[in-house]
Order: sequence, then C-alpha cells, then structure tokens
Amino acid sequence: MVLVAAVGCSSSSSSTSAGDAGDSAVVTDAADASPIVTPPWLTDARIFVSGHGVTNEDCRTGICQHNENTDLVSWKGALYLVHRTAYSQVLGPNSALHIYRSTDQGKTFTQTALIPAPKTKLTPLDGVDKGDSGRDLRDPHFYVVGDTLRLKALTRLPVTSARDSNVDTIAVGLSTTDGERWSDFQAIGPTGYSYWRIKQAGGVYYNAAYRDGDQSVTLFTSTDGVSWTKGAVIYDMAVDTPLETELEIMPSGKMLALVRMDGTDDELFANKGRLRTKVCWASPPYASFDCSAELSGQRLDGPVSFQWKGRLFLVARRHLQPTNKKRTSLFELTGTLDGGPIDIKTIGDFPSAADTSYAGVVPIDDHRFAVSWYSGDVDDDLDWIQGMLGLSDIWLGNVDLALVK
Repeated sequence: MVLVAAVGCSSSSSSTSAGDAGDSAVVTDAADASPIVTPPWLTDARIFVSGHGVTNEDCRTGICQHNENTDLVSWKGALYLVHRTAYSQVLGPNSALHIYRSTDQGKTFTQTALIPAPKTKLTPLDGVDKGDSGRDLRDPHFYVVGDTLRLKALTRLPVTSARDSNVDTIAVGLSTTDGERWSDFQAIGPTGYSYWRIKQAGGVYYNAAYRDGDQSVTLFTSTDGVSWTKGAVIYDMAVDTPLETELEIMPSGKMLALVRMDGTDDELFANKGRLRTKVCWASPPYASFDCSAELSGQRLDGPVSFQWKGRLFLVARRHLQPTNKKRTSLFELTGTLDGGPIDIKTIGDFPSAADTSYAGVVPIDDHRFAVSWYSGDVDDDLDWIQGMLGLSDIWLGNVDLALVK
C-alpha cells in the first residue's frame, strides 16, 4: 500500500475579510500580508497550503516549497482535495500527492493520506519501465466508480526535455473505499500517453490522452475506470503542440473537446505569438471529431470545465502577453453549446501569479462551487519560468455563479 493515513494537516492559511456579496473581498498574502482585492463572485479566498518559508527538501514525506496540480471531488458526503508537492516544477521522484477531507463544505480540511512518487519500477501495460531512479508524480484527478473513489495521476521519467519528450509517461490509478487507505499504483494506460481529466456519462468513462512530445490527442473509454480502450483520434496536428484536453459532455450527448495548443517553439511560453485552443465536437458514439473551429486569443492551460444552469464555465491559465506573466481565470463559453460556433468570455481572475492554475471545482449548493488552484506569490508577480522553479501555494475559495452575469 502507498498509504500514510489520518495525519494532521500541516497547511497554513491566510486571513480573509469580506463584505456583502456584491462587494470585493480583501485577502492577505501569506508572504507579506499585503491586501489583494478579489472579485465579487469569489468569496473566502485563502491560502490553504503555503510554500512560503518552507525549508523542507524531502518532498516525499512533507510539504515542500512548490505546491501545484490540484483537484476536488464530492464523495460520500465529504469533499476531497488533492495536490502535488515538490521542490520545483522539474520532473523527479522527490515529489508526492497530499489528500485531504472536509466534512463542512470546504471550510476546513484534514489530511488523510500522503502518496509519494514511485521509487520502484512500475509494471506498464506495454513494454518495460525504464525508471531505474524512480518516477515523477503529478496531475492527479479524482473520479468515482460505484462506491469507490479513484485517483488518476501521471508518472514520468526524470528527463528534462522540450514538450515532455522521452519521459515515457505511465498513467496510473489508485483507489480507496474509505478515503484513507489507498491501493498501490496500477498502470491504466499505454506507455507514452498522458491521461487528462476523466469524465463519466451513461455508465461510460472518457478521457483525452496526449502523446509524449505533445504530438496528438486520443479519446480513451472505460466501463470500470480501470481497463481503458483506445478510441478516436481527437487532434493530431503535431505542429500545433496539442496537449491537455478537457472533455465536456453536453445535455444533447455531444462531446466537446478543448485542446490546449502550445504552437511553435517561439510560442511555447505564450509570451508572444498566437494564443489558441482547438474546439473539437463529436456525436455519440464519438467515433470521429470535427476540429474545424478554434478559440483565438486564449490558450487554456490546465483547464477544468463545469456546467451550471445551461451555462458552461472553465477555470484555466490566462497569458498576459507580451509579458511572461500568468493568471488563473474564470471563463465562460458562449454561443451554440451543441456542436455549433462558440466564443469565450473572461469573467475575471483568481488571486494568482507566476506558475499557476490546474484547478479543481466541485458544487457545494445550487449556485456556489468550491474551487482549488495553485499560485506563486501574488504580490511578487514573478514571470512563469521563475515561478516554476520557486515557491507556490495551494489556494481555496468559493465561486458564486449567481453573481456572474
């Protein structure tokens, strides 16, 4: 078992103060207590796990300075949160996932498990694991199968390369029936495919997986969340550098795939050049995708989508060209959300800077959603590259969509 259960939460929180629902809230950054004004639709924003002042360098056993890659889920009457901790964004086995549980709709959390990156070789579905020195662990996402809570994550060789080439990604799954005791790592995808967020509809589980080297995106399906079948190619124009692809299944049954495209070498950092997200549609049984449309002006990094009262929202990273500064932002997709043309509208920003985004979203009532995300120091507002090598915090807040017009 890869379990450390029922341990205390070592996170720290900032102080917050908020007025009426129509007023902006003021949050204090844990680094220097400087005020940060938040939009009216965002309440109770606070730092939950702080990387500020952290000197620990054993990221397999405790919190380190760089905390990222969050997700949230509602399961058995509680909210669960997961995030990665490491010394930096650099791939390596000196990393771990921390899992927390809340029984009061996200007001407080208690850590229930710590899952360190694998040090021993995994058993891939194909080939042989080359991970002689261990593997990196990142990009966790929850999903529920029956009475079981499952967690998908990505393991990669500690290789530094452009577009995550030659990292031999193995998507792994873990499971629990109590939120505390988790199974061992189990390969759930072929070597070289990075599974993104898993969505369920009609008893079938779907995920979009991108190839190492960011060459193409393919749909995978499963009926049990464990065994997956490779399906249709969603997008395979390698020159566009396609990777993280968020799936959303609309009430009509049509599937929307939003493909992050990093573009050419000059466009990788998104501080210059085109900002684009490919829009792909498919009808059941999702045997082919029409990717003739795209969103111009926004490259949606680390996206998470969610529906509310016939509207479609996303939380993703926003790029402030011509600088290399980033924000985590709330967006709304508008237009014909049934296979037709769509546009994107920026609602506003969460407290965020430097290396940021990769949010989790879960409803807590009929109009409010708990949201988790990560961010570098908001006051310092460093550029992305500096942020990937430095500290970052896990943030929590509530989004009230009734206030989003």
